This record gives sequence, structure tokens and C-alpha cells, in this order.
Amino acid sequence: FDLTFHLVNLTRVVCVFLPFSHLLMKGSKGLLVRKQEGDTMTIHCSTSLPDQENLSVYMRLTKEILVLYFHQETKKLTLHERFKLRLTTNGSLNKMDITITNLTIEDSGAFWCVYSVYKKNKIEKTEGEGAVLLVVNDEECDQNDASSGLGMSWYLVLVSAVTAGSVLLLSLLILFIWVIPRVSTTVKCVCVCPH
Repeated sequence: FDLTFHLVNLTRVVCVFLPFSHLLMKGSKGLLVRKQEGDTMTIHCSTSLPDQENLSVYMRLTKEILVLYFHQETKKLTLHERFKLRLTTNGSLNKMDITITNLTIEDSGAFWCVYSVYKKNKIEKTEGEGAVLLVVNDEECDQNDASSGLGMSWYLVLVSAVTAGSVLLLSLLILFIWVIPRVSTTVKCVCVCPH
């Protein structure tokens, strides 16, 4: 069924843009970073919570990956395989700069910092400051424009359009799944029933 195929594809697109919409709603400065292939980017992770034990940096475009994990007590730093030769850190747990060099198109996506601490037999996670939406190899990229954040409105329009389209298509899906089969069952019943 053609509509189901389109709904599945729209769901995939929405899943890709959901982390972007979350980041765009935060409204912090320097959120959108545009870079060319081979450039360098720095994420500034910070938290005001004093008792944090670990820092994780996640990235998501089509799937979520753990880019970095830092354990405060052991000072052990674990990096995702694809960032091992390109990522360096500077600073302490509560205020750490993560620099990624030699950017590739595959590095485009949403990056965010998560702090955690083990309390009362469970891990408590808190999202830290430092969320970044990275676009690599944007042909219209102007480095002065990227630092001022003027390109943000384009992404807000895109996220709004995707959200509105997904709501519309999900409404149509509900219509086709629940309403039309009931109407056709009622029509069959009317046709079969004797006068």
C-alpha cells in the first residue's frame, strides 16, 4: 500500500529531526555550527551541579551513538571508534572542551552532553550545557554567518514543516486504519442485509 510506504518514510524523517527540534527549542547561543570538511569543532560541556561523576557526549543523525564517556574518579576516557584519532579533551569534568578535528559529512548531526552520578542505587542523568547542531559541508556556509546564528530560522522552518507534515500524515493514518474499515464494514452490512 503506497500510503503506508510514505508514512514509514515520513516517520524515519521525523525521527532524524526530533533531536534537532529539541536542540533548537533550547535557544542557547552558538547552537548551530556550520563547518566544511576537514575543519575543527569544539563542544563546550558544562554543568553547575557539583557532585557529578561521569560525562557522556552523544551524537545522533540516523542513530544515536556514544561519542565520549569520561569517568571522573579513574580519569578514564572512552571514545567511539570513529572519533579515536580525531577527538581531544581539555578541562575538568564540570567544564570540559571536546574538540573534533578533520570533520567529515558523517559528523553532521546533533551533539549533546549528559552528566551522571550514582545515587541511591540508581544512576541519575542530567543534560548539561553544550548542545550543538553540526552541519558539515553546507555549500551556502559563511563562517561569519555561522557564528552569529543567523541561519537558525531556516532550521526552525524545516523542523516546523516536518512536524506539521507528520501530524497531518499520522492523522491520515488513523483515518485509514480505524475509520475507513468501520465504514466499509457498515456498508457491507447494509448491502447484505435483506430489505
